[in-house]
Amino acid sequence: MQTVVDSSLQQQIEQALKRAKDKKVLYLYDDAGYKRLLGVFEKKKASRIKRQLKSQRLLNRVTEFDIRTTEPDSRWG
Repeated sequence: MQTVVDSSLQQQIEQALKRAKDKKVLYLYDDAGYKRLLGVFEKKKASRIKRQLKSQRLLNRVTEFDIRTTEPDSRWG
């Protein structure tokens, strides 16, 4: 019975990996230095958000990380 469960989990993992997309996670640091999650975005949308933050002179407070996920994009503005 254990091998049936393991193979089922393996299939689910493989299916999730096929659906996963490369995305960016954006964080914004506030005045006190605390990190706040802005969201998970596709790369194009993340670059648009960064341009908007640059125009507001907040780009130096943003950090970003590359991830691979099946999660939908976060809402922005």
